[in-house]
Amino acid sequence: MRWWQSIKTRRGKLNLGAMNTIRRRFFKYVRPHWRSLAIALGATFGAVAMNVAAPWPIKFVFDIVLDNKMGDSTVGQWFAEYAPGPTTALLIICGGIMLIALGQAGFAYMRDVILARTGQEVVGRLRHDLFRHMQKLSPDVFESRRTGDLLMRFTGDIQMLRQMIVNAWVTAAENLLTIAVTMLVMFWLNPRLAVLAMLTLPIAIWSAVNISKRIRHAAKSQREKESFVASIAHEVFGAIGVVQAFNRQKIELRRFARQNRSSIRAGVRTTKLESRLFRIVVLASATGVCMVLFVGVLDVLAGVMTAGDLLVFVAYVRSIGKPLRKMSKLASQTAKATVCGMRIAEMLNIKPAVKDGPDAISAEGIVGHIAVDNAGFTYPDGTPALHDVSFRIESGERVAVVGRSGAGKSTLMKLLLRFYDVSDGRIAFDDRDIREFTVASLRDQIAVVQQETVLFGLSIAENIAIGCESVDPIAVKKAAKQVGIHKFIRTLPQGYETKLAERGVTLSGGQRQRIALARALLRSAPILILDEPITGLDAESAQVLEDQVINNESRRTTLVICHDMSSMKQFDKIIVMDAGTAAAVGTHEELLDSCERYAKLYSTWFARSGTPGNSEGIDLAYESKRLAC
Repeated sequence: MRWWQSIKTRRGKLNLGAMNTIRRRFFKYVRPHWRSLAIALGATFGAVAMNVAAPWPIKFVFDIVLDNKMGDSTVGQWFAEYAPGPTTALLIICGGIMLIALGQAGFAYMRDVILARTGQEVVGRLRHDLFRHMQKLSPDVFESRRTGDLLMRFTGDIQMLRQMIVNAWVTAAENLLTIAVTMLVMFWLNPRLAVLAMLTLPIAIWSAVNISKRIRHAAKSQREKESFVASIAHEVFGAIGVVQAFNRQKIELRRFARQNRSSIRAGVRTTKLESRLFRIVVLASATGVCMVLFVGVLDVLAGVMTAGDLLVFVAYVRSIGKPLRKMSKLASQTAKATVCGMRIAEMLNIKPAVKDGPDAISAEGIVGHIAVDNAGFTYPDGTPALHDVSFRIESGERVAVVGRSGAGKSTLMKLLLRFYDVSDGRIAFDDRDIREFTVASLRDQIAVVQQETVLFGLSIAENIAIGCESVDPIAVKKAAKQVGIHKFIRTLPQGYETKLAERGVTLSGGQRQRIALARALLRSAPILILDEPITGLDAESAQVLEDQVINNESRRTTLVICHDMSSMKQFDKIIVMDAGTAAAVGTHEELLDSCERYAKLYSTWFARSGTPGNSEGIDLAYESKRLAC
């Protein structure tokens, strides 16, 4: 890093190199709007010109109208020729004041509207690209980050970044130009007074830079404490039933009040610093005005300058503090925006775990034959999950995947869905490596019911039809009838058009699971994967699952990941996962005789279920005795 790219401060470094990197990284979003931004810059120059011209009509009132000095200057001669008399001159000057005000308002309006429109378009495109990119990332990216942090990147971070890549350079140009033109005019009017006025400028600059850094740190602390307050509120409201059931209202209120007081103190601290900065700048400006007035009045009495010149000069001295304050604020915003830009760039730089190969083909038309050959997988963080997994599933077979928690069952499902690619070996559908298919077409051939049912804030019909581009409402109702949810839906005020609350919290667990099952049936994919499908289901719903999904006459390839061992005989094949590998593959009877792990899982499940027998008429005591043999 070059020396000029990092400015050392008492609080750390303002990394100009990082700012440049972020600007280059996101400049492609600004480039298409260069014409609009050029117009905004032109409007900014016009606004600066109007601001600099604003005090001059008052000068003419003092010098020409009140002192009656028409003819003493070029402007005075013009008034003497074209506006004889003080009343006419005063009317023209008032008209000039109105024109300058209209110019200020017009240029500022044009600049603000263009910047706002351009900024929103940039934010919209950037947010769209970020959302599209994040949907391609593997699940571990989201599992390792807080949802609130990810959402902040879509809202506050992008808005703050907009200030730097769209607004900052126009704002900086405006303030720097205002300071430069104002100082030039001041030196033109009276060099000695200009030097005198500049004596207080270093104090204002030093105060703005030093206190602004402290304000930035105080504001950061305030936002962190406010986020704690919001987190507590979110946590309590999301678990209000638990809070009320355990009478934790007073405890949670004390916890909230403690963080709330801390947030208030941080807010007051920030306000004090901002007020201190304002007072110092105002005091420095007032000191400059006093010195300019003292020396300027003497010059007016000595005839060196006119009273109108002094009035203009004092107006400039008083106004030059405003762009200085804006520049200090802009520096603070740019530093924060750089951090926000780095957070957004961090997400955009994450590469998807899987992507289509250059010669990828469509998976449409596969029949559901699955082959896993010596497959191994290690998570991106280095955690080993699977090794040497091999098995074959024929088209239309019903297969159970069993094993202890952490044995690799869910990881196997993620690999079949190609959330990740295997580290070793291969997975093939219809004897073709799944990496040869496009990701989208591969997932179109798989219907999934996950362990945690996810519903969206859409209508019930739309939730059932997720994953299908165009669906006949009759088909939606047929799928709902198959899983036994149709009668319940008809009791709702708007039936299938009833909008669900966030994550479907207004429905019971069984109702949510049935909607997920209807979704899988409607898709009619050749491969069906069920991850703990009976979770949250009553006996009736579980029977519907077995009859309509697992034992469905369509005979599509069905994989059921489960801990429930009560109905193993209905499966054509059972895969026993243990320590990240397929320890055994076979039918229920074969595994009871040949696989100690499976036999132990089976007997342990019945022991824990508290049932002396099972639906197959197998007595637990007899079964345990047989297994011991």
